[in-house]
Amino acid sequence: MNGEKNDYGSFEEMYESQYPGIHHYVQRMIRHNEAAVDDLTQEVFFVAYEKWKALKTHPNIPGFLTLVARNKIKKWFQKQRRADLDSTDLMDMMIYEEGPADELDAYQIVDFYSSLEHMLSGQDLNILRHYYEYGYTSSEMAERLGITESCFKARIARMKEKIKSSMKMMLFLAVCIAICGLSGI
Repeated sequence: MNGEKNDYGSFEEMYESQYPGIHHYVQRMIRHNEAAVDDLTQEVFFVAYEKWKALKTHPNIPGFLTLVARNKIKKWFQKQRRADLDSTDLMDMMIYEEGPADELDAYQIVDFYSSLEHMLSGQDLNILRHYYEYGYTSSEMAERLGITESCFKARIARMKEKIKSSMKMMLFLAVCIAICGLSGI
């Protein structure tokens, strides 16, 4: 691609020329999900279409498209890893009682939410529920709160870190109690 001249007369010419390479790049990164590959590839070219006036004079269009694809792929993977506050795995970590997750009753779920309420403010808990449980996007939540999207993402990261550190402390205390109980201290 070095020294390659990018003189495309129209967006369609650029699309036809660059689509196979970008599609292949996305496909290498995301395996076994052809629908996601197609969607992300189209999102890349949608960004290119929106920026076409500035992009047609860009010295490295394939590099720009690859960079956009990489960012789209990162965001896609982040969405795939999102933790749901109602997931049984997270509840299992917060509840001290032994037993399979299928045996959780309403009292344990209430206990889990009350534990979260002690870690976070009511407003923060509502923000997390809207974001994770109800499926609002970060841009929608930022708009609802009257802040920028990056500010909202930083707020979510701080809340998640607060929950993680509280959970670590609870697990540490549980281990200490168990050790003291076994040793008779």
